Amino acid sequence: MARMLITPSMARVNPLQSPAGPHRLPQGPYPRTAPETRTQRKGLRYPLLWPLLLFGATLALILLHQGLLIELFFPLGALGVALVLYWRSPAHYIGFVCWLFFLTPEVRRLADFVNGAFNEQSPIMVAPLLAVALTGLTLLKHVSLLGQRRAAPLVLIVIALLYAFVVGMVQVGPAAATFTLINWLYPVMVAFYLTVTWRHYPDYHRVLLKTFVYGGLLMSGYGLLEFVSPMPWDAFWLISSRMLSEGQPVPFGMRVSSTMNSCGPFAVTLMTILLMSLAARGKARILLGCVGIPALLLTGARSTWGGFAIALVYSFAMLDGKSRMRLMAGVLGLAVVAAPLMMIDQVAEPVMQRLSSIQDLGQDDSYQARAEFYKSFMSSALTDIAGQGLGTTGLGSKLSDNTGAQAMLNFDSGLMEVPYVMGWPGTLLYVTGIVMLLWRAYRASRLHPTDLLAVSGVGVAVAIFSMMIFINTLISVSGLFFFLGVTLPVISLRHARERHGALAAAPARL
Repeated sequence: MARMLITPSMARVNPLQSPAGPHRLPQGPYPRTAPETRTQRKGLRYPLLWPLLLFGATLALILLHQGLLIELFFPLGALGVALVLYWRSPAHYIGFVCWLFFLTPEVRRLADFVNGAFNEQSPIMVAPLLAVALTGLTLLKHVSLLGQRRAAPLVLIVIALLYAFVVGMVQVGPAAATFTLINWLYPVMVAFYLTVTWRHYPDYHRVLLKTFVYGGLLMSGYGLLEFVSPMPWDAFWLISSRMLSEGQPVPFGMRVSSTMNSCGPFAVTLMTILLMSLAARGKARILLGCVGIPALLLTGARSTWGGFAIALVYSFAMLDGKSRMRLMAGVLGLAVVAAPLMMIDQVAEPVMQRLSSIQDLGQDDSYQARAEFYKSFMSSALTDIAGQGLGTTGLGSKLSDNTGAQAMLNFDSGLMEVPYVMGWPGTLLYVTGIVMLLWRAYRASRLHPTDLLAVSGVGVAVAIFSMMIFINTLISVSGLFFFLGVTLPVISLRHARERHGALAAAPARL
């Protein structure tokens, strides 16, 4: 074979083009382990062993009825496992954080059940927060990255949060402001961690897809079982927590919350899982759709149904022809599978009641209350220049030091909560950062359309953002999935550009 002569002009390759044509970066099968990942995984041959040991030991303590011991062991054990994975395998660390958010509420219910007493402030619930807090170490180590352009949206968001935190400290005290800041900030820190560890994107692609598919199968299956025949610990939790909106702890009487705290967070999580699974392959994805769609319907979360529909329309518009046909075939197949279930009165009745309420909004109490809230509260939310600060809304308001401060436990609009909390300065910075993240994620997915996970990530972000009209979906678990959705396409494009540059720099041979 003759060696092709490469001229300087031929060596200057457009990073957005490949030999296959313009705007097509190499996808292929990602290599199982990037060189950087092999170095960091030295000494950690079985990264899944540590999470399995944690959950296995927790299950053993539950069987031994050691609920009080679990309240200490599980958070500390989760932090220890997270530390090992944080230093050795970034992708498995993020996957483990997702699993903690999936399963920690169920661990708490089981511990309370074997204790025979409901603990309103269970230490078990801090396990995911302890694990995700390690991303703060990345900020300290890579603080210089904040001065780079790719971190600009995150910097704007963090400045807005710090401003609202200071105002909240003055209004309601440090406890309420700090608790609320944590829930607003940790999704942003996860996005920063992904931005720093972008070279591990092939591992993120593989590990997160497995996490979503198998986590979705577990939670959907358990949710359907919970609906048909509630477990004793789930019934105990529902009665003790007095969450009347979750239904009654009787067969076919509960709104499905599966292993999570309530039906709302579970619905957003399951929606994210179903959308991300569009990038997966194999029979497990098909099985996930068969059990996941009915579970999503039985949550009764109408805002999530709407977000899911918006994301499907977006994905259909952005995918290529072959992927569109696969999506259409999947939707039709799931409709055929779900049709027999809707013929069962106990299954169809709660779903049809929620659907009928959408058609008759004039008789819907929830809609009427939210419309009245918008009407009466919009003027005060938009005219408060300084804002009320973090800690005046949500669960954090329970920790307020100032009983006379304006506190709203249930804020029925994310669009109103942002200006109410942050005022004009914080809102300008926060909204600018969010819009920049959405725009960059969209552009990155269009420049690298062969990565279905990136396309699905933008769909997730669009769906979650569209739900801001009902509740604030940019914080806590839903916020975690939003920031994952807007960051994965960007690091996917950056990794593909580097990979393409390496291929272009290699000597070409005929």
